[in-house]
Amino acid sequence: MKKLLSLLLAVGMLLSLSLAFAEETKAPDPKSILEGVKLEPSKLLYLEKPLEITGMGIHFNNYPTEYDGCYYFPAIEQKTNAKFMIDWRSTDGYDTHVATTLASGKLPDIIGAGTYGVLNLAEEGAIVQLDEYLDLIPNIVEAVGEDRMAYWRQADGHIYTIPTIVDVPGAHSVMLRKDWLDKLNMEVPTNWDEWMALWRGIRDNDLNENGDATDEIPLALEMGASGERCMSSLMNAFGIRTSSDTQFCVLDDGTYTMVYEHPRYMEFLQTVQDMYKEGLIDQEFTMRKQAELFTAMDSGLVGTAMTWAERARISTGTNRDSGAKDALWECVAPIVGPHGDQITQERNAVTNVWCITSAAQEKGIVEDILRVFNWNFGEEGLILYNYGIEGKTYDMVDGKYVLKPEIVANGFVDYRATGMEYEPFGGKWFTDAFTQCLFKGLTIDELDDASQSFYNGLAVVNNDYFYAMPQTLETEAYKEFRGELITGAAGVCVLRDQCIAGQISVEEFQQKYNELKAMGLQDVIEQGSTAYAEIMGK
Repeated sequence: MKKLLSLLLAVGMLLSLSLAFAEETKAPDPKSILEGVKLEPSKLLYLEKPLEITGMGIHFNNYPTEYDGCYYFPAIEQKTNAKFMIDWRSTDGYDTHVATTLASGKLPDIIGAGTYGVLNLAEEGAIVQLDEYLDLIPNIVEAVGEDRMAYWRQADGHIYTIPTIVDVPGAHSVMLRKDWLDKLNMEVPTNWDEWMALWRGIRDNDLNENGDATDEIPLALEMGASGERCMSSLMNAFGIRTSSDTQFCVLDDGTYTMVYEHPRYMEFLQTVQDMYKEGLIDQEFTMRKQAELFTAMDSGLVGTAMTWAERARISTGTNRDSGAKDALWECVAPIVGPHGDQITQERNAVTNVWCITSAAQEKGIVEDILRVFNWNFGEEGLILYNYGIEGKTYDMVDGKYVLKPEIVANGFVDYRATGMEYEPFGGKWFTDAFTQCLFKGLTIDELDDASQSFYNGLAVVNNDYFYAMPQTLETEAYKEFRGELITGAAGVCVLRDQCIAGQISVEEFQQKYNELKAMGLQDVIEQGSTAYAEIMGK
């Protein structure tokens, strides 16, 4: 199996495809993919008795929702004799659906925790610990990998979930307007002083040529919907390896703590306060959520940013369509900080999806459910998840899995609409399948400059700088105090923003932060540190 997986993953962008996409290329009707196809029962797993697995989970993106709306679930049934019956729900109000289901006492066999929280389900006795079953799911254990096992465990040290894995480490990238860089006769910065010089150059020149020399934003960073994720790329430039919400980090000695405890945090805070005062940082950073960041980039206002690498392609096209014919958003390596630090967060590859419930345990079907999921992470399941059905959605070309032109002609749209990479259900997504969709089967050399920039941000310029993000551990103290002391109106995130904007000094921030520690943040820190040590086996 390892030989096969290595072959699949090695293909990547080295595929030398000569695919010509006709204008009339149309994706197949999802319901037609299995027409005329008789799948042989799996040689690796075929249950003696039919197994119906009920579930409730969150559906999103443009995947089919009907059981017969795609090839995927019927194919699993033909191969394994297991039929999944999922009650798909939207993100909105999902917590209420979970609570109602728990109150009814009629649990499905598998359930997605969503923001209700895995540990909350565990504390209510609704789900099963999987630690003792790991020998039954070697394919899943291998997919997670030894280096990522800590991110599979919850704050209590136990494993409760069937994950989904995205084996594409890149996601976000620092990017800059290459055409603006050229106007300034500058090269891509390689140290902190050069970055500062670039930001000042963007500030001081009417680079968008609209007659207003004051509307350019040298550096714009996404705040995040909850207000937690702020200034992540600048924190990285100071060597602070943050969690995805920028609230937690792991120190050099392995201690898990809040970022505010990092020995360089106050220096970072003073630096960004000075940058804000100098007009180098987005003056509206507290309001710059993802959509607003994209709008500013598309409107020709932003000179450098940190966001999804794909935005380099999209915003380049939008700016060109608006008249800036030379516009090019170029993905570049991470910002180099004043101490020479240059790091960036890798994609959170392990996402928790399904919990097996106590109802399944009462039925005595936990082990069978795990066998089916383990099959899904094995050879047959991985091919089905990534490439679909041979002759229908992919062909074998020189020993390689090549998605058909009609499947990738619209990027991810038709690929997902047929049910491939069925992310709401979960599996392991190969880099090869990802990039075939991403670039519609073309090789790198065949891509336009904006798409090449996107690819570079995704899989080239950041590769030497990734670090695995520490978890945000949902300890009892975290759950109790997050809404009040972290994200609340008088919480540490608001204090941080006030300090960056110069409304309070760094010394005042530290004083107020210490007051919050006395009110409960110290408990968050201590419980997080203890939980992390337990997870890491220290």
